[in-house]
Amino acid sequence: MLKSIKVQLSIFLILFALYVSFIGKDALFLLSLGIGLIAAIATDSIIRYLKTKKIIITESSVVSGLIIGYVLSSSQVWWIVALASILAIASKHLIRFKARHIFNPAGLGVLIAVFLLSSSTEWKGAYLWYLIVPSGVYFAFKIRKHELVGSYFITSFILFGSQAVIQNVQIFNILGYLNYFFIFIMLIEPMTTPMTYYGKIIFGSGVGALVFVLYLLGIKEAEIVALLCFNLLTPLLNKRRKR
Repeated sequence: MLKSIKVQLSIFLILFALYVSFIGKDALFLLSLGIGLIAAIATDSIIRYLKTKKIIITESSVVSGLIIGYVLSSSQVWWIVALASILAIASKHLIRFKARHIFNPAGLGVLIAVFLLSSSTEWKGAYLWYLIVPSGVYFAFKIRKHELVGSYFITSFILFGSQAVIQNVQIFNILGYLNYFFIFIMLIEPMTTPMTYYGKIIFGSGVGALVFVLYLLGIKEAEIVALLCFNLLTPLLNKRRKR
């Protein structure tokens, strides 16, 4: 099981959560994380039991629940985190195209919680680059999404760097404002991102450019909105491989 990239990611997210909770002295974060995790596992297991009459705990439900626990604020009522996880897993089973789910489950669950339930996000540990970047690079190469991450970084650096120059701000300061949790954990979700070389480059560059535009427009949760928009284009970008 340790050979599975999702198992490795789950272990990293759990250990990282313990570290974040320890340095921040935030036990409430671990409680919120547990609620998101249990809700995601329970929802996925129930749906799969109705389909197969077997009790199955999937690695993807564990990852989705953990991500939601990281992103949503732990200071809000517990049922919002639970409902976000339930909606995330439900979307994975209901919103599908050619036997694949379309949207990043955790991203969609968070976005629904933010815009429909007036929830808030916290992105715990998102800027602890010294832990996320080395681990994220490993995961990106293991699932062959490094082109996607690279194109996102280049596009973001060019656009936000140009803005920094215009505003007379140190250009390399933007590296401290990037959401590394989004880039290395959510952006590279394998099932909802392209498999083709050029598709991954277009996807990463497009998400980076759209994030920049949405930030200028003052749209909340610009990264997740941009990600879900490009999730819709993944089937089209994968068609290039067949042609």
